Amino acid sequence: MSTFSCQKQSPLYITESGGQVINPPVDETPRIVILEKEYLGLKFEVGYHRSLHQRALLREKILQEKTKELEGQIRDLRNRLFGKKSEKKSLAKKDGEPKPANPKRPRGQQPGSKGHGRTKRPHLPQRKELIHFPETPACSECGELYILDESKESEIIEVEVKAYKRKIIRSCMKKGCSCKGTPNTITAPVPAKVIPKSPYGNSIWEAVLFFNAPGLKPSPLGEKL
Repeated sequence: MSTFSCQKQSPLYITESGGQVINPPVDETPRIVILEKEYLGLKFEVGYHRSLHQRALLREKILQEKTKELEGQIRDLRNRLFGKKSEKKSLAKKDGEPKPANPKRPRGQQPGSKGHGRTKRPHLPQRKELIHFPETPACSECGELYILDESKESEIIEVEVKAYKRKIIRSCMKKGCSCKGTPNTITAPVPAKVIPKSPYGNSIWEAVLFFNAPGLKPSPLGEKL
């Protein structure tokens, strides 16, 4: 079995004194002798710890990059929550400032202006429906029957394969007696709707609920209307 030795030698000094060469004494250091097996073991340990060090450096680099990313997200969230002030707060600060001589006109419909009313849809086909009383109404006091008078019209948008307008014509009747405490004219009731004052009929809401149910395609009614 071979052995390895480690020896440190001092430099050799040569001085001249009276023409003679003097060799100073050299201090011999102790020699360390190890077996080849021990040498290979130490060499393996050096390589192992070096690989561990490289892995630790790589892990530290990854953690630093992750930390920078998380810090950026935190800064972004802080800017969203606290960076900008809301419009109401900015307006509140301006309340103490003097108002301009010619203030800007507010957006949207102006107070007191006439509204545009409901959107008209002349392209939809129209179907007329006559609504009559199930029985001829009579005066609740004397029993005299009401007399047929003018009619009132209203529109309801319905969907049946394609959208159309229902033209509701309700019969109006007037009283044929002179009794007091009863209405002079009465009108046939309006067909029942999900939303009483809405221009859309029940078939519209049925189609909306059906087409917007989970697993079905969105309703195309918005494009047709």
